[in-house]
Amino acid sequence: MAYLTFDQISSTITLRKAESANESIKSRTYTEKRVFLSYRRNDRKYVEGIVRFLKSLGVSVYVDYLDETLEDKTNENVAAILRDHIKSSTKFISLATPDSSNSKWMPWELGLGDRIINYENVAILPLTNSTAVWPDQEYGKIYGHIQGNYTYTANGPEDWYIIYPNSQKIKLKDWLTK
Repeated sequence: MAYLTFDQISSTITLRKAESANESIKSRTYTEKRVFLSYRRNDRKYVEGIVRFLKSLGVSVYVDYLDETLEDKTNENVAAILRDHIKSSTKFISLATPDSSNSKWMPWELGLGDRIINYENVAILPLTNSTAVWPDQEYGKIYGHIQGNYTYTANGPEDWYIIYPNSQKIKLKDWLTK
């Protein structure tokens, strides 16, 4: 099994507010599956590639920095808006990079995702330097994490799985749409 790497997902294109990642916030159908993507601000440069990867599997993705209703500073309103978006999502994915452990918001979001969306609908997406190694973080032993049979290509996200701590696995596409 392989992990998604920085080199595979890197992009020089950066999404801007009101672009395609959040287009479904207002127009999404009731049955459409939606992922809340949690990430550290310092990892924002990888978000567009992750959104592309997830959207290729048939889901919409909520990304906070594209949300025009969010203020740029931390306050109660921002927390309430994020809480509402987690509640309206069907899945929660936490982007785990070596820098994620320095985030103050990610553990809060992960805790809400676990409580609101439920444990089985939460997964960790490791983003590493090597397809073979993920310096496992604390939450990697609690939640399912995403790995692929092969390295990522723009045309091949079909062979990616959620691997649970008990070694059970489910195809990522099936997990996202159930």
